[in-house]
Amino acid sequence: MIVERGWNMKALDDFEPLSYYKEVLKDSFRKNAEECFDALVKKSGIDAEENKRTVARYNAASAKVASAKKKLDSCKLLRGITIFFLIAAVIAGIVLILSGAGEGGAWWLILIGALCLALAVVLLVLLCTKIKNILRIREQKYNDAVAKANAILEEAWAQMRPLLKLFTQEMTRALVEKTYPDVRIDDHFDMRKFELMSRKYGLGENDDTSSSTVCVLSGTADQSPFLYVRDYNCHMYTHTYQGSLVIHWVTYTYDSKGRRRAVHHTQTLTATYSAPAPSYGYNTRLYYGNEAAPDLSFSRQPAYTHTLSEAQVERKVKKGRKRLQKNARRAIEEGGSFTEMGNAEFDVLFGATDRDNEVQFRLMFTPLAQKNLISLIRSNEAYGDDFSFVKKRMLNCIRSEHAQHWQIEPDVKRYHSYDLAVCRRQFVDQNCEYFRSLYFDLAPLQSIPLYQMTKPKEFIYRHVYYRNCTSFETEALANRFPARYFAHKDTKTDVILKTQFVQKDGLADKVRVNAYSFDAVPRVAYISVAGGDGLIHSVPVE
Repeated sequence: MIVERGWNMKALDDFEPLSYYKEVLKDSFRKNAEECFDALVKKSGIDAEENKRTVARYNAASAKVASAKKKLDSCKLLRGITIFFLIAAVIAGIVLILSGAGEGGAWWLILIGALCLALAVVLLVLLCTKIKNILRIREQKYNDAVAKANAILEEAWAQMRPLLKLFTQEMTRALVEKTYPDVRIDDHFDMRKFELMSRKYGLGENDDTSSSTVCVLSGTADQSPFLYVRDYNCHMYTHTYQGSLVIHWVTYTYDSKGRRRAVHHTQTLTATYSAPAPSYGYNTRLYYGNEAAPDLSFSRQPAYTHTLSEAQVERKVKKGRKRLQKNARRAIEEGGSFTEMGNAEFDVLFGATDRDNEVQFRLMFTPLAQKNLISLIRSNEAYGDDFSFVKKRMLNCIRSEHAQHWQIEPDVKRYHSYDLAVCRRQFVDQNCEYFRSLYFDLAPLQSIPLYQMTKPKEFIYRHVYYRNCTSFETEALANRFPARYFAHKDTKTDVILKTQFVQKDGLADKVRVNAYSFDAVPRVAYISVAGGDGLIHSVPVE
């Protein structure tokens, strides 16, 4: 049974997020996106048929450009071949004439050389007359075709501009809330929401100087707060450099006649040297606060189970069940709390064997919750098993692979096109993908009836805060500027920006931005390597 949530009654006893998306939300969101786009077209006053005719004219003009370009390229190729044979004929003619005129030469070499020079003259005449004229005519036709196509293209863009000006980031969020009213997205991550997630649920500030927040998105799902954070991180890893050195040596042998001969040897010695180096990358996570199971902590990591066949899953579950039984026996012997769930498939595929409160774990993962999560893990529709799920008391963290490429802040330029039909398709498809990514990050949380039934208790907000903006927002703002504005003059790597609150100034905050980066100094390490000559050589590794 599929229950339409938000506008109809909720039935938490049989709500299945995957089925709800496939049978209700997927088509509903696409329909809302199409209606939104059509309303924008109507508001802009664009004549769809006129744009269609203009695009058809542009496509025809583009085809003529491609044809003219092909003919022009063939003529340029002919010119290149002619120049090649002209040079070859000149060189051959000179060489043959000099050979024939020299001592012991032959008259026929001079004759062939003269013919080669005559051929060069003919090719030169062709190059400077007929080929040059053909090339000029084809270049003119190509340029005319390009100019005509560009004029039509500009006409198409002019027709679309009234519509393109109407696109805003807020449209995507409005479509999400219209389709799925249980999700509300904030205009920005304000101090009230931060205090709620910090003081009540345990969200900490990002004070790591190797990590800088570049984007945030906050809101509520079933009245419980959530926060997307995308950080730009620096981590040190061991980079291995390689160097080489070519050595030479001579040995002597004697042949069958007793003569001493030198044998020259060459060998390339290689060496490696490992040293710390910085690496940079983005990391996107979803934080979600809920009071249910407040003493429970656990973690699970993606195993990409959706890529396995049925037989492979069965073997994985069978092998995992034995490991769980072993862990349960060890827990009994050592006084631990771990016990197996009744559903071995869920226990193996979901994992979370590091859970620290078995009672609350079972209250949280009811048979329906287990069924929902197994469906998500094994379904390609829901990106499959690509997410980690970490719960630390009342704060949950979801990190999925698909969210790493998700456009958290919709880029309206991605819809832009001179073709109304293409613009419509891009608007609808990209917004549908935005919703799909958001929904299936929340789906593991929505799969748990206890979370949906547990609403936030009253939280007393302060009326006055010592600052206006969160550090998440100020770092995201700082990262909108080019990094060179903050970087040290000797910076050779990427830059991590951290903000530090200075003082509140009315509705504004004064913030200091610290930039962390590295200089890079060329160095050479000399590694001792034994050569085939029996000596030790110092191989330079830059």
